[in-house]
Amino acid sequence: MTSLMDARNDKAVWNCWYPIGSPIDLRRQRRTRTTLLDRDVSLTIHQTWIAAESGGRQLPTLERLGYVWTTLGEPAGLPPSLIEYYEVDRLAMNVWSTPLKCSGLRVIDNVIDNAHYAFLHPGILGDREHPDLPPYEAATEENGELWSRSHRAYLPITGEIAEYTYRLPNPYSVVLGIHRPTEAGETPRYDYLGVFCQPTSEESFIAHKMLAWIREDWMDEKRLRSDQQWISAQDKYALERHTDKKLPLDEATEASTALDRASLDYRAWLRRKDVRYGASRRAA
Repeated sequence: MTSLMDARNDKAVWNCWYPIGSPIDLRRQRRTRTTLLDRDVSLTIHQTWIAAESGGRQLPTLERLGYVWTTLGEPAGLPPSLIEYYEVDRLAMNVWSTPLKCSGLRVIDNVIDNAHYAFLHPGILGDREHPDLPPYEAATEENGELWSRSHRAYLPITGEIAEYTYRLPNPYSVVLGIHRPTEAGETPRYDYLGVFCQPTSEESFIAHKMLAWIREDWMDEKRLRSDQQWISAQDKYALERHTDKKLPLDEATEASTALDRASLDYRAWLRRKDVRYGASRRAA
């Protein structure tokens, strides 16, 4: 379906940084074109830099968290940062960059919703015998970011309760921190997953999934990538089957329960930002 809205009219979306691919993939594929917010973007690939242009205008580009980022607007700051990504004892990778046929807001809503783990990822991220989700903390920071802290859910692969923290730097990005077990007095550390959307239209996007885990002896990079891709494929199957490809922001449009509070918090945050590109609302 053709987009009915010009992203330029949605300042909360237009003035953001977006990933357009990992520099490794862009160079290997010799990519010369991509799409962002319904705009064609031309790429110039060099051994030491990658440039982007749209509508005859040179776009700013930065490499961060394993991706090349650009913007069509005038962001107030820089792309999302994560200093831990660059720690020497981490395994960092682009898990995948793949197109999905729905709004990018849909996948962010899905990532922060622990309620679906037990049903869509049974035996991996959740268990139907352990559906309980204790209360957590959600707050909008002074810089406008949405943080959800102290999410707890049963994790089958460990047989224990895992704790998660979600940071949403902009409507189309989320960084998940998985709390690592620590001894008394130790500095807390986290494994990280990032899902960064490249919205190609209101109803399609490219999902760029980043992983930055603390290395362990048992880790196998190919197996880790394969497992994460399988989880993402399960999400992709469900997300692309929504009747409304956009994310509804009216509470009455899609049925919700108390377990969906994270999703409701995200949608309320989007409403406060007046996000409309990729979202749907009932006519007043």
